[in-house]
Amino acid sequence: MLDETGGAARDDLALLVDAVLAGKGKSGTDAETLPPAAYTSQEFFDLEVERVFKKDWFCVGHVSQVAKTGDYFSLTLFGEPLVVVRGPDRIRVLSRVCLHRWAPVVAGEGNTRIFSCPFHKWGYALDGQLLGAPFMEQAAGFDPKNCRLPEIRSEIVEPLGLIFITFSDEISPIAERLQDFSERYGNWRFADLVAVRPREEGDAQKEPWTQNHFNWKVQVETFMECYHHIGAHPETFEIDQPARLSSCEEGKPGWTVCHSPYRESAPESAYTFGLPVIPGIAEEQRQTCDYVLLYPATLLSIRPDSAGVLILIPVGPRLTLSRSFTLVSAEAAAQPALVAEAFAARKEFFDKANQEDIAVNEMQQAGAGSALARIGRLGHLERTVAHLAEYVRDRIAGNV
Repeated sequence: MLDETGGAARDDLALLVDAVLAGKGKSGTDAETLPPAAYTSQEFFDLEVERVFKKDWFCVGHVSQVAKTGDYFSLTLFGEPLVVVRGPDRIRVLSRVCLHRWAPVVAGEGNTRIFSCPFHKWGYALDGQLLGAPFMEQAAGFDPKNCRLPEIRSEIVEPLGLIFITFSDEISPIAERLQDFSERYGNWRFADLVAVRPREEGDAQKEPWTQNHFNWKVQVETFMECYHHIGAHPETFEIDQPARLSSCEEGKPGWTVCHSPYRESAPESAYTFGLPVIPGIAEEQRQTCDYVLLYPATLLSIRPDSAGVLILIPVGPRLTLSRSFTLVSAEAAAQPALVAEAFAARKEFFDKANQEDIAVNEMQQAGAGSALARIGRLGHLERTVAHLAEYVRDRIAGNV
């Protein structure tokens, strides 16, 4: 029970933080999970928002999603309504809260010449500058030239074409931390790829963000290890990407990777979407799928003909939003019928596999809430899970 000052909650959080930090350094053969309460506690989640997400870089999309002047897409990140927009000069990430009486000036995605508030029609340029405010002539000292939507610090990692934002003024550029990743996967030329999201009939009005009723770390961990193929995916991934063949590298400062080779007998259709292989991909790079985590919550599945991108937005200890798109070659993107056909061919497989992951993630989230749940040991096929735990420990400890 909480006392009037919330002291009991603070005591519980302090104990949980101590338990989290007690595992520091255990990412090798002695690796173990975070405490179960780190997946269920609202107080710990609030601490993650402050020490993990608001003090690190966070991927929001790819430059191809705002390819033309006026292209934009919106999102809400830790209570901040934002819009990513390409202006005549560059890409910006702006607050989309009107400077008048706080209604969002834009929602969804599209192309525009001006952001117009639906409340009182205040209009903003693509760089956030207020252009006009109807009937404000009698407001003493009011000058639209002094009004501009706040801009959030952002960075485009040029070799990747990925757009990152941060709420921190102190953190070093994200490109430095991802330089080794950019070099490792240089053959994919990520910046030249194009984001596609093939839609089904009647899908145009659907909410692009999916609600997942489990902790963000649960979703990241499941994505980043193939050990669970033997249990969760016996009729999907395990057939051509058996768990025993997977391996994890040592962790890097900005990312970690799990390699998932295909059986020698696997058909080519198992490891491509049926799209043209990205020019420059070597033969030895075609026989595996690499699952990559860009800390804290951007997930990539890298194949010879494409790269899937899954962006997670943690909302609460038991709620995570996700949005996915696939990066394909410009040649493939120019043939929407080909892309739609390729995705349709794999739809049944991935729909089944995704439901299998959701089922085990929901079971794990429920189990983490048990009073009898304990810290678990991790095996060599789960090194990436240990890397995420160590990243969280470092951030919670303030070791940025």
